[in-house]
Amino acid sequence: MNERQVIARDVSVEGTHEPFVSRVGFVAPPGDVTVVGVDPGVSQVALALAIGGRVDLLGGSISIGDSSHRSHLQLRTRLVDVPDVTAPEDSLPLRAVVAEELALAERPSSRKDVAIFLADRDLTALAARRWESLPPGLRTRLLLELGSWHPQVRVLVLAGPDRHGGDPYEWFEAARAVAEGGLTVIVLCSPAIATTLRPLASDRVSA
Repeated sequence: MNERQVIARDVSVEGTHEPFVSRVGFVAPPGDVTVVGVDPGVSQVALALAIGGRVDLLGGSISIGDSSHRSHLQLRTRLVDVPDVTAPEDSLPLRAVVAEELALAERPSSRKDVAIFLADRDLTALAARRWESLPPGLRTRLLLELGSWHPQVRVLVLAGPDRHGGDPYEWFEAARAVAEGGLTVIVLCSPAIATTLRPLASDRVSA
């Protein structure tokens, strides 16, 4: 079995009164984007945490390659833009978000390193802009790229990119660009957006 393939079987995550996630299943192969339709909010967060091995499962299983150990899931996954978990603070300037993400990826993150990163992407003029004021597609693209740089990561889990608005095809293409590098990319979004993206993601979209 491919060491980067993710298999979720009948996954349920316990909630306060009822499961936050109930009997979700999908297969996410490497080198492509798997879009999973999940209700916005706490359900998306719970499923992202489950895929990343950060919470106990009420039922079912999640594996990456041939291992379902939580320590393995934690090592191999990067949770991208998960609300109240890994999403950058809205008030931070772009340069601060980039510095933090570089550091998390174990890359040099000095002012000079951040300046070079931004200059290489023609973003120097936006360095001081608040994160929340940047175009949604740009924010997601940067977080996906920086998330893919984590040395042990084989799987990226992007949660709720549609909550920012903008064109869903823009962040889908950004996700696909990262996946083409060999990573497994899982996007959790609303069921309606998942249906919209079905022609692009083919039968790899789950709802």
